[in-house]
Amino acid sequence: MNAKLLSLLAALPVLLLSCDKEPQKQAFRLKAGVEEVAVKTVLGSKESGKYPVLWSEGDVISVNGLVSKPLTSDEAGAASATFTFDEKPADAGVYNVVYPGSTTSGRVVFPASQSYVENSFCPGAAPLVGQTDNLDAPVTMRSCAAVIRFSIKGNVKLTSMEVSTPVGEKISGNFDMNLVPQDGASAKMNYSFGSGLALSETARTVVFTVPAGSYQKGIRAVLKASGGSSMTLSFFTSGATVEAKVCAFPSITFQAGKEIIFNETDPMGGEEIDIEETAGAEGMNADDAALATAISVGSYNIWAPSARKSVMDADDTVSEQRSWANSYTAVADMIKLLDCDVIGLQEVTRMVYKTTYQWTSDNKDYDGNVHTLNSLLPSYSWVIYNANNTTYDSSFPNNTTAAGLGSTDAILYKSSVLTLNAKGRAWLNGTKTAHPNSGTGGNWDGLGTNRPATWARFTHKASGKQFFFITTHLDLPNAGEESDPAFPQRRNATELIEWFAPTYAGDLPSVITGDMNVDAGDTAGNYDILVSGKWKDSYDIMKEWGTLSYIDQRVKGTMPANKNEEGGFSSWRPDHVLFYGFTPSFYMVGREKLPTANGEQHWPSDHLPVKVVLNF
Repeated sequence: MNAKLLSLLAALPVLLLSCDKEPQKQAFRLKAGVEEVAVKTVLGSKESGKYPVLWSEGDVISVNGLVSKPLTSDEAGAASATFTFDEKPADAGVYNVVYPGSTTSGRVVFPASQSYVENSFCPGAAPLVGQTDNLDAPVTMRSCAAVIRFSIKGNVKLTSMEVSTPVGEKISGNFDMNLVPQDGASAKMNYSFGSGLALSETARTVVFTVPAGSYQKGIRAVLKASGGSSMTLSFFTSGATVEAKVCAFPSITFQAGKEIIFNETDPMGGEEIDIEETAGAEGMNADDAALATAISVGSYNIWAPSARKSVMDADDTVSEQRSWANSYTAVADMIKLLDCDVIGLQEVTRMVYKTTYQWTSDNKDYDGNVHTLNSLLPSYSWVIYNANNTTYDSSFPNNTTAAGLGSTDAILYKSSVLTLNAKGRAWLNGTKTAHPNSGTGGNWDGLGTNRPATWARFTHKASGKQFFFITTHLDLPNAGEESDPAFPQRRNATELIEWFAPTYAGDLPSVITGDMNVDAGDTAGNYDILVSGKWKDSYDIMKEWGTLSYIDQRVKGTMPANKNEEGGFSSWRPDHVLFYGFTPSFYMVGREKLPTANGEQHWPSDHLPVKVVLNF
């Protein structure tokens, strides 16, 4: 769905400041006058295509870390004001003038928390900076902030918005005068709607600020509403150098689970732009009862440490940065970036997560150190089993058997969003056995291979609705005998769809995720088994509805083309999110490369994660 918009033009701010010299130890006054448009808390009415800055009561500025007194009401509401200091700044070669005032010379602060202000064109304290070597002469200041502005309507109550950058560029905290982030700067900013902003058919303007600069993957804003629903807005998705101007975007309607992607054109140059909306089914409205509850689910094969090692040992073109020791933090960063309410992981081993049981290898990776995910993902609880079905909960008690964890699956979920009601694991081994009798997953018929399916039943806290979640990892398509190489995978898929999922999930809304090692159109027909029951593939359905994004239609694969990361993306899509009893409204593949141990950008795994938003 395309729309047209003339972006709002705004000139860079030029502030002229003059200084009235005062004797030392007496009050010092700095008069700030605005000649052109700038970005600040209050903007006056548009005049000749520009918005004049109006100072606000309580504003403070600083000169080399010396902070002025708050501006009085008498000075507020005008385009120029006189700021008073208790004393004159000490003599210096260069004077750094900053708004809002900072006690550290040359430090510019972008607040980690911003708030909605009714009818405000620009949120509070969008920074302005200037430098001079002579306080007796006028000082030219410039804006540091890009102001992102959009309007929204609907019939939900907005509670908060989380703004972030997909690859970690800093947008809040301390910066120097050149907007280089300092210690403690963050890639996130939290936006509050106070006691809640009730949307209606009258659009409300939302404005937030970020530092002007380059953003490789753009800026992402997740709007959250009461009841647990959310909507994602992505700005500058192809990357852009965002200037210190007002960036105006079209009015939108809140739709739970939907993502709106503003296309690659920079909206600040004054030209007409196209807006691409993706992943929202036609006819879905915010007041539809089906959209009252949205959950985000995912699947991610994280590539077991041993598998990584064997690949690197066999192929010296595969970077050492792809070892588990070097990339496990990137795996955690990807999981945090996806921000799913619940996600299924495959190829989890004893080197991946920490138990207090002393394994033979003591949970150590091949470099002799521990590199586990648990402490890196504090917002998630786990459902995971070892080879003998000894269960671990979020506190990870001692393992009670000598059997290793092996390579298994895990379910990670946000206990702040979901309540775990029940959990378990069954084996897709030809015997329809919930709990095998041996550590090898025995009691099977010897045909095909054992593959576990881990399950959990959850209640969505905000709505009270229940659903069933499954994650698994089916066998390879060529694992069987020469006469029928696809048999093990066919056995796994058949038991999953015809026995396990119907038996355990019943008629509850349910999700099946995992690395199925098969794609649509395979000659053995095993993919057809996966979609032969009541579970449908979210990718297929959204493509059929015309709501799948252009990029996911054009690049459908969920793996890089090669382990050495040459050749871009594979066309193979082995990772799936199947659903029953839901309406899918958003689908994405996490294609970002993220920094590894030495800062190099790599894909964290040999698979790409899949995220889907489901409504029920």
